[in-house]
Amino acid sequence: MTTEFPAVDAVRGPGQRQEVRLPDRVRACVTAPETAPTDAHAAVWLEEDGGVWADYPTVPPDDHVLPLVWAEGRPVSRGELGARGCVLSRIAVCRTELVSTFGMPQVNGSAQYACVWLDNEGGVWADYPTADPTEDLVLPLVWAREQTDSRSELAERGYVFTRIGWSL
Repeated sequence: MTTEFPAVDAVRGPGQRQEVRLPDRVRACVTAPETAPTDAHAAVWLEEDGGVWADYPTVPPDDHVLPLVWAEGRPVSRGELGARGCVLSRIAVCRTELVSTFGMPQVNGSAQYACVWLDNEGGVWADYPTADPTEDLVLPLVWAREQTDSRSELAERGYVFTRIGWSL
């Protein structure tokens, strides 16, 4: 499976959406280099059906991954992040029913897909679905607190993964 990335949306402040050229460090994350920018980064994978996974670092290294889920805590508007100097670039779409229910927002359940965003420091965020879509809220994505899975074993079961970035 190949993944094409259309023109990237970026949010710089409340209601100020524009198409931008990505800084090199963000472009490097979007094009997913083979090696992590730092030891604090883990590869982020997009499942062919839209699920988002991240490598789970172990010693010695192996190929274990965990699904990414919304972090617990207060959602933040993209405009508020833009005011703080955080630039978000859309990198993927996540099928919300494929993300573990742990930490999933309890809203009206009508949102089947959520946009996944990469920030200029390598963090990964996802839209927080609400009954009012104009709220424009996001939460960081974090590892689910579940058993890890081997990426190679998942591939044997038919999963196809494409590296889409790195998460801090």
